[in-house]
Amino acid sequence: MNIVECGDQGRAKRTGDHAADKAGFGKADEMNMLDTRHVILFNHSTSAELFSAELPIPQQRSQSDLLRSALELAHNAKTNLTGVDLIEQDLSNLDLSNLKMNKAQFSTSDLSGAKLMKGRLKEANFGGACLAGADLSGADLRHARLAGVDLQGANLEGADLRRADLDGADLRGAVLRRVKFEKASLRNANVEGADLSGAIFTYCVANGSNFTNALFDGIEFYMSDFKQVTGMSDEVRGHALRRGCGFDD
Repeated sequence: MNIVECGDQGRAKRTGDHAADKAGFGKADEMNMLDTRHVILFNHSTSAELFSAELPIPQQRSQSDLLRSALELAHNAKTNLTGVDLIEQDLSNLDLSNLKMNKAQFSTSDLSGAKLMKGRLKEANFGGACLAGADLSGADLRHARLAGVDLQGANLEGADLRRADLDGADLRGAVLRRVKFEKASLRNANVEGADLSGAIFTYCVANGSNFTNALFDGIEFYMSDFKQVTGMSDEVRGHALRRGCGFDD
């Protein structure tokens, strides 16, 4: 992968085979962008000409607009964005579906309404991010860091959340049908009104979580910890107890 990286002084630095001037930005040492620490990424399947044709001159656009345009191009080219730094960015409503973004950094970014369907997001860090209304259906979120994240109304149907950290996450009204929560942590999460139909809780820790008005149709339990939870009906608790799950009583 080749990148054009813009440093703290707003000057481009060259990495790989393509310099900034080949990406249509003029000479690298003359590039005058606002304070930015982004990386504009492209691989061999995405030519410099494509970037130059699609992206207006940097001085005419904000760094936020440039980043969004670069990510749209990356999505269209199916670019590998493993480990990309997207901390504290406005990524709302962007289509980032089907992309490989393992270990990506999304801390404190706005991903509300974003499309991340079937994304490969293993070990991605979403700390402090907003994912309200986002579509993460079918996404691979194994080992993802989602503690305290706003996932209100998000669609995670069929997502893989094995060993994910969801402590304190806001999952109110989220679609969690058929989600794999194996060895996931949901301590003190708010799952009120969420649809957990067909979800799998295996060796999961959900101490102190709120499940008020959640749907549990066809849910699978095994050896999970539900101490101090609220909102579970006696029927659901009985089913979980028969499958070796722990409660206070």
